[in-house]
Amino acid sequence: MTFRFVLPESRPLLGPPTVDGTGSIEWQIATLRADYGRASRLLIGIAATLVLVIAIFLVYGLVGAVGLANPFAAVTAIPLAALGAGAAWLLLGLHRSGRRLSVALADRLSAAVGSGGSIADVVLARTFILEPFIVWRIAAASLSLLFGVLSASIVFKPMSAGDPSEIALTAAAASIGALLIVVGCGVFGGVFRVHRAHSRRDPVQRRILGG
Repeated sequence: MTFRFVLPESRPLLGPPTVDGTGSIEWQIATLRADYGRASRLLIGIAATLVLVIAIFLVYGLVGAVGLANPFAAVTAIPLAALGAGAAWLLLGLHRSGRRLSVALADRLSAAVGSGGSIADVVLARTFILEPFIVWRIAAASLSLLFGVLSASIVFKPMSAGDPSEIALTAAAASIGALLIVVGCGVFGGVFRVHRAHSRRDPVQRRILGG
């Protein structure tokens, strides 16, 4: 099955909320939520991140250990770099499409907010964060940020002067740390955008958020 960054039924919904020929707001919310919350998006993102991390580590390791002047290192580094570039392209595509989907979903969640303030609204506004597609993204983003900070912290480790292997290892760890931090922030951004919009169904949250 071919993976699509945005499903065909979601494409007409990426603009501002409307009910002209695109179904009710509730249907639009369900469609966008199903697309944004696909497990395949999260799993492919995790896989692409791991591939890019491994590619960065191996390329830096080859360069630090033997240098690109070595034929074996040069031949091996090229496919690794190409693999890393493909993983980076996947991550960029997931980020851009995820942002468009989360913005469209958040717009419709905000548009669907009524003037009521029942107990059900209050409860649902606070339990939405426990939805599986939200929980798994929070878990993945948290782990990405955690390991990103741990990896990037190697720059504070004292290094032996003139040791190319140690310098390459430090550069690889710092690059991987920066990558994981960016990935974690990107995932958190979409989750918070959607959750903030959904929270407007709570009258207390609407007053806090200026709605």
